[in-house]
Amino acid sequence: MRKAPPEAANSGAAMHRSIPSVERILSAAQFAPLIDAFSRPRVKDAIGAHLAELRRTQQSWDESQALDALAISLRAATGSTLRRVINATGVIIHTNLGRSPIDPALWSDAADIVTDYSNLEFDLDHGERGARDEHLAELCRSLFGCEAAILTNNNAAGTLLLLAATSAGREVLVSRGELVEIGGSFRVPDVIQQGGARLREVGTTNRTRARDYADAASDDTAAILRVHRSNFEIVGFTETPSIDELIAVAREKRIPMLYDEGSGRVIDLAMYGFEKKETIRELIVAGVDVVTCSTDKLIGATQGGLILGREELIAKCRKHPLMRALRAGKESYAVIAETLRAFVTDRHEERIPIYKMLATPLDALRERARSLGATNVIDSQCALGGGTTPTETIPSIAIHVEGNANEQYMRFLRNDPPIVGRIVDDRFTLDMRTLLEDDVPHISRVIATH
Repeated sequence: MRKAPPEAANSGAAMHRSIPSVERILSAAQFAPLIDAFSRPRVKDAIGAHLAELRRTQQSWDESQALDALAISLRAATGSTLRRVINATGVIIHTNLGRSPIDPALWSDAADIVTDYSNLEFDLDHGERGARDEHLAELCRSLFGCEAAILTNNNAAGTLLLLAATSAGREVLVSRGELVEIGGSFRVPDVIQQGGARLREVGTTNRTRARDYADAASDDTAAILRVHRSNFEIVGFTETPSIDELIAVAREKRIPMLYDEGSGRVIDLAMYGFEKKETIRELIVAGVDVVTCSTDKLIGATQGGLILGREELIAKCRKHPLMRALRAGKESYAVIAETLRAFVTDRHEERIPIYKMLATPLDALRERARSLGATNVIDSQCALGGGTTPTETIPSIAIHVEGNANEQYMRFLRNDPPIVGRIVDDRFTLDMRTLLEDDVPHISRVIATH
């Protein structure tokens, strides 16, 4: 066995002697801020790991380097990688960026429910246990015209619960053109099967008629299900039955008409430049028995899934064992209630950020761009996002930041908070419509240093 040269051994021993003890480091004034921020036991463990690494790699002690290394490791061990970002992508409901932002004033109004105790499952009239799903019932009746409502933790959960409660062990009729997969590998056929129902495909991918549903219906059919085609449209040689035609078939066959509407269309978006489509209230008034939708898309609240419709069918969902597994918490109830109230009182453009963005005129967006000190102000197109209107955009205003597009993209991402723009035609741009008021000073500062 070869022995290390004496000078190497002496150097290693000297290096080890230079490393102070853990207690001595903890007692040093320079490390007091770390102890205040992360607690003495956690800092002690981090110091031990750092010293072990120094000995393993034959490195000497350096106090300044140790402070930096410990701060980085402690932040990583005790924090989340979730951060606030600035959305300058031109996609309003951006799934990768948390979908709909919440207005601070609306959040403040919901805060008492979140920070204090509440009557989440307590009946104040009778002084006994109550039901959480009743808290949104009246709001939903007023807004959507439904008989009853339930909140789940997202729309996929709502659809799953609805099918499990109404169609388990029986067939559900769905057009082949609506057997979609959306973000996160969410597939409609999988949800139907996990709900215990059997999928019965009708029609073809591009053409389905009302008679296809009528011909497929049998004594084993539990329901007709229409699914919103999130993130894509089928164009060209196509045919899809109207909702009135499907309701007529459902009535003739004496089966429920279910609609996974998904997007949560509370109001007519035609006023903002999008194609007119039925709102949830219009669907329910027309005769759809149950509608499911997300609450963090066109409703503009936090994540959740609403099941809206006939009391008889909602009651089955309420009593199903899956209800407890899929229910939402008090935070969701508080924020969603305040958001729905904004629609009921016709204050959605004031209280819900995505509608503030949609309602902002081009002249105001152009002025916002100029206020940032930008010289390259250009026309752009803004998408609503979230799979709500997949083939439509509306006009917007953007800033073109000169320079290599990829380099600028990464430069803005490295800002604190990160600024997420987009590259269009090999140009890095920042869209003005998707900015919140608090975002403007941050972008102005970065542009000024360009």
